[in-house]
Amino acid sequence: MEMTEPRSARNRRVSAGVESARKVPITIGTGEAFMLDQDPPRISMEDFRALLMSCVMSGASDVTIQSDQQPRAEIHGLLYRTTRRPWGPSEVDQVLMEVYGGANARTEINGQRVLDFSYELNLPDGSRQRFRCNAIGIFGRDGQGVEITMRALPSITPSLDGVSLSEAETLALSPRDGIVIIAGATGSGKSTTMAAITRSHLENLSRPVKIVDIQAPIEYTFRDVTGSLSGSPSVIGQSEVGRHIKAFSDGVHAALRRKPHIINVGEARDFETIQASIEASLTGHLVYTTTHAGSVADAVRRLLSVFPASERESRAYDLVSALRFLMVQHLLPRIDRPGRVPVREYIRFTPRLRERLLDQQVNDWPMLITEEVHGLAKDTGPEDMHRSLLDAVIPLFRDGKISREDAVRLGGLRAVREGVE
Repeated sequence: MEMTEPRSARNRRVSAGVESARKVPITIGTGEAFMLDQDPPRISMEDFRALLMSCVMSGASDVTIQSDQQPRAEIHGLLYRTTRRPWGPSEVDQVLMEVYGGANARTEINGQRVLDFSYELNLPDGSRQRFRCNAIGIFGRDGQGVEITMRALPSITPSLDGVSLSEAETLALSPRDGIVIIAGATGSGKSTTMAAITRSHLENLSRPVKIVDIQAPIEYTFRDVTGSLSGSPSVIGQSEVGRHIKAFSDGVHAALRRKPHIINVGEARDFETIQASIEASLTGHLVYTTTHAGSVADAVRRLLSVFPASERESRAYDLVSALRFLMVQHLLPRIDRPGRVPVREYIRFTPRLRERLLDQQVNDWPMLITEEVHGLAKDTGPEDMHRSLLDAVIPLFRDGKISREDAVRLGGLRAVREGVE
């Protein structure tokens, strides 16, 4: 009997013909960054792989491929067209089959499924380039278009210095137990920051840990970290939703039987996952997770909205009892050099803050959190730690790293009065 790879195994490992891949000069005025010397009449998979690697070599974080459109690459937050000719539906279907690793991808999308998977190129030098992929149906010329979004994943796990975390922030992000939440929009670097924190735990020889890492899909494999550890008993076990487990909540429940010190939950997006994470933290584990939010108060509001109305108050009390640190991250384009800079708002949940919240109605919590983040609360002590987006953007603007427009947009109107102008 012929053995085929299970449909849930999304990784594709292929040899990349990158000889023609090159770092491409970018023309900002026209939004063009052509990645191939010539546009062939029909894209082959060798052309596709070469284009993909050219995008990565040019600093692209994401590549978007749509039916009947020119592929786009996002480089330092700006979009560029990467070919002169739009790719037809059959070409995009061929690319979808290549990256998904199966001929059933089109059938899945036509069945209204959203596909999340990973794609991996084996390079001639023996290294690997991984991509986090999303494929979804969109309106096309015949009504059945496809969009494929590919996020290039670094082969080297980021460090704390690489994500610009201070020593004080690192300590606050590394409590003994409880929940630590890293929030932000899509593409704000949440996973990168969480990977840097995970790396720091693995490399901490004074406190060996067992980490259970649950992702959808797995972005950082930590191979470079674990392969270089010498004499450390720390270990990490990674499970991918859709490949090894059905859901994040299943992974958290299973983790409790695996005797971990730390549990990483890729995203807390539903009641079951949040509840399982709370239960894990209240039994002495340290749980890291992410969610989508633009501010600390917004993150609290989103988490509370997930709880059923009949259980909201009791679940909210469990949440605030478990929370240790909540940080929201944005990435802004630099104006002093190419690249982006992280801007972070955060608050530490101290016993004083938890007591204040528990004395108030749950609906008032976002307002109280806003006061705390902006330093307007009374009777604060040395354990209290907070920073608003306003506090974060003003020094970056004064140092000439970000634009006035971005500083005002994130810092609000107060930014104009307090240092941006």
